[in-house]
Amino acid sequence: MEAVRVVDLYKSFGPEQVLGGISLEVVRGEAVGIVGPNGCGKTTLLRIIAGLEEPDRGEALVGGRLGLVPQDNLLLPWRTLRGNLELALRLAGVEGREAEERIRRVSELLGIEEHLDKYPARVSGGTARKAAIARALALEPDILLLDEPYTGLDVASIASLQEALQKLRRSSGISMIIVSHQLDELVEIADRVYVLTHRPARVKGVVDLRETGRSVGEVYRHLVG
Repeated sequence: MEAVRVVDLYKSFGPEQVLGGISLEVVRGEAVGIVGPNGCGKTTLLRIIAGLEEPDRGEALVGGRLGLVPQDNLLLPWRTLRGNLELALRLAGVEGREAEERIRRVSELLGIEEHLDKYPARVSGGTARKAAIARALALEPDILLLDEPYTGLDVASIASLQEALQKLRRSSGISMIIVSHQLDELVEIADRVYVLTHRPARVKGVVDLRETGRSVGEVYRHLVG
């Protein structure tokens, strides 16, 4: 059963066409990667799936609740990590004991419970990224959209985030769409990878990593070939 189905999606900003007829699908419980040249429209595609942008043509069909984690964490600097999660839940109408339980659950899952009472500027980039993911997970989405989750992180933070995402995949039936330039990390999480062309972006190829043995080389060949 499909969690997301994108059908013949087109999008332009002024005279420039960004998306040129993209179709893709994500099966429930599947993690799908999206790669492509810089500026080809990957973030625009995620924003359309999330309902933040309207396509010019085509449609993005979503079968469940969405959680979007943008490339910029967008954590409020004057609130602690806990305060950021509490605010997101309050805006969604979740407060009191239920909010506390959700925060406890997602912070333990992502390994940030000891940092909850710190401010974003006082934690590592990896912890801040996990907090942004925790904020999305606390709203209990069925589908998680991650835009360049590894960007700007050091090696240790990337490894820690990778471990947390793998744990999330094992512990839940959540579906994921991950935009990333970092192929080594992406292929360890994703089941399939869609490779996009330069603008206007189209699907150049699809690599099933379950069949290719999680081969970075196969994804790269599609990307540059």
